[in-house]
Amino acid sequence: MIAPTLACADWLNLEREIAVMDRAGVDLYHIDLMDGHYVPNLCFNLDILRAIGRVSGTPLDIHLMVTDPLDYVERLAACGVERACAHLDCFRDPGIFLEALEERGIKKGLALSPGDGAERLEPWLERLDYVLVMLVSPGFSGQQPRPELFEKVAELDRLRRERGLSFLIEVDGGVSWENAGPLVERGADILVSGLFASLDRRGELGERTRSFRARSRSLRERHTEKELTG
Repeated sequence: MIAPTLACADWLNLEREIAVMDRAGVDLYHIDLMDGHYVPNLCFNLDILRAIGRVSGTPLDIHLMVTDPLDYVERLAACGVERACAHLDCFRDPGIFLEALEERGIKKGLALSPGDGAERLEPWLERLDYVLVMLVSPGFSGQQPRPELFEKVAELDRLRRERGLSFLIEVDGGVSWENAGPLVERGADILVSGLFASLDRRGELGERTRSFRARSRSLRERHTEKELTG
């Protein structure tokens, strides 16, 4: 699955670019919400979320980079958001956040910053629909990924297998044509595609998005076949 990050879209032509990517068949739109405190930047706001929902039926995948994620849950539900995650280090008790999402029918995720080990999620894995693994520091686009963090994907996949769980592993930050294969081989299910993949601005947006989606699906199918025969 691919989830183009709309932070890398052309904001002056956002509706047009969404229409092009919709026709290309994207799986999700990854949308960063920042508060200027947890990270020193701002990105999309709730009004833009509602506007996106009016022009596209593609599910919205919300990445909260905010100090108090609980403040956003009710408003995200009102925007019709399908899935949301926040960073583990925002909480004293992540369970309260997960319960709030669950009550509103929103798929539940927790995000790991580069300094967070996969083992920190162990108490919550059975309640999660997905885990977001950051390969870069949150809050800034265009960063090169840190290859040593790829093994965190493999560690989460190992934990998933050992426990017989079904949470998805989403990867964000510097995902590219070159590293998509190694990430899927380690267990990644969802690739957040930005400046180095479907939104790299080389060639036509729809064709580039279709090609990257096809590549990610082919990698996943080969990985699944290898698992079944291995």
